[in-house]
Amino acid sequence: MPLKEETNVEKYDLGIIGGGPGGYVAAIRAAQLGLKVILFEKEKLGGTCLNRGCIPTKALLQSVKTWRELRKLSRLAITGVDLSEAKIDIVKLQQRKNRTVLRLTTGVAALLQAHGVKVVQGAAVMEERPDLIQVEEQTYQVGQVIIATGSKPRLLPLPGIDSARVITSDEALSLEKAPSSLLILGGGVIGVEFALIFRELGVEVTIVEMEERLLPNMDEEIAREMARVLKGNGIALYLGAKAVEIKGDILFIEKEGEIKELKGEKILVAVGRAPCYEGINVAKLGIKTEKGAIITDKFLRTSTPQIYAVGDVNGKYMLAHKAFAEALVVIENILGQKQEMDYEVIPQCVYSFPEIASVGLTAKEAREKYEKVKVGKFPLAANGKAQLEGETRGFVKVIIAERSKKILGLHIFGTVATELIAEAVTAMKLGATGEDLVKCIYPHPTISEAVWEAYQATSHGAIHFRKKDLV
Repeated sequence: MPLKEETNVEKYDLGIIGGGPGGYVAAIRAAQLGLKVILFEKEKLGGTCLNRGCIPTKALLQSVKTWRELRKLSRLAITGVDLSEAKIDIVKLQQRKNRTVLRLTTGVAALLQAHGVKVVQGAAVMEERPDLIQVEEQTYQVGQVIIATGSKPRLLPLPGIDSARVITSDEALSLEKAPSSLLILGGGVIGVEFALIFRELGVEVTIVEMEERLLPNMDEEIAREMARVLKGNGIALYLGAKAVEIKGDILFIEKEGEIKELKGEKILVAVGRAPCYEGINVAKLGIKTEKGAIITDKFLRTSTPQIYAVGDVNGKYMLAHKAFAEALVVIENILGQKQEMDYEVIPQCVYSFPEIASVGLTAKEAREKYEKVKVGKFPLAANGKAQLEGETRGFVKVIIAERSKKILGLHIFGTVATELIAEAVTAMKLGATGEDLVKCIYPHPTISEAVWEAYQATSHGAIHFRKKDLV
């Protein structure tokens, strides 16, 4: 049954709720392809990524990284530099972060305006009709809807979680004074990155992780190496430990049947994020959800005709670059192209020291799925560029299907890992094999040669390393 056309309301081809990575990218692409677009944002354009996630954390990490580089000067034969009074000024650190965020969010606003997208500031409400969106007293009628409302920090159902000492990543990014001690609940990407930031600020840091290892969704060997890095930086780890209760500045944890008390001036809850879609009456609109996320099919459609969902709100890989990709796919589908979203080749990155980047299956996952696989590994200690830069910690690991030579996964633990991973993404997406990459010519001297050597290790053996590592 066709929906009733309203009179005296503004009409648009596409309404987008949420101005984060999924929302603003979809708006720009839709406008480029001729649609009349309106976008609703209740807070600031850029969403979690630009305001409370990717960008601000990396702004802090860049300052920390530079501080670490300064301490290497003597090893690089640079003398006469007195660092005795040098330190990271947390107030100025926050100011720099805020300036960076402002520049980027202002840039997003300018892009939307340049493409003719109308931006409405305010909380969007959808009740029973999938074509009507209301902000305060104003109603807008739209032909199609994209829900891109993002996520919020996930909290634990823990006694004392409402303590004033408990913070989420949102608050951690805005602290004007470093606490003397910080307990971090969660040893995933968020927990690891914040642990490194605050440790360099002179904070005593402890990570409590319920799983038996850090970074549960990443390569096991890399997770073990990162645990060594964190311990080497003076960060305490309690793995396989469960948080039980918070009383004041005391966190009670249970490990191997014993209760232990940990003390922290601040307690950071970093156990992931939860989809967020306040103001959208999913029940009345007939939008199905599962485990708090809006269910979408391979075309990003929800269970309600003309409503789509992209980004964190659909619960599939809470990553900004995944949201970018979904945004482009969903516009193609709205315009009738029937394009499926591919979730098999999505890179994941940790901006640690050294960095971590991965795409595809881990060795363990590959062995469970394929009859025979080859794993090629090359240490950065055997790479010339890594040696001259003094960044020899880490390795590259590639997983290949033995029969088809298909690249199943690539994992990097080392300097510039987050930049190197894009090549693997491209190769896997285009269907390149390990044999194809072996035949490529990589520039010398570069860290990227370590990737080439890892591919060589799955064939006749790495050139600049004596051991053929086929696990």
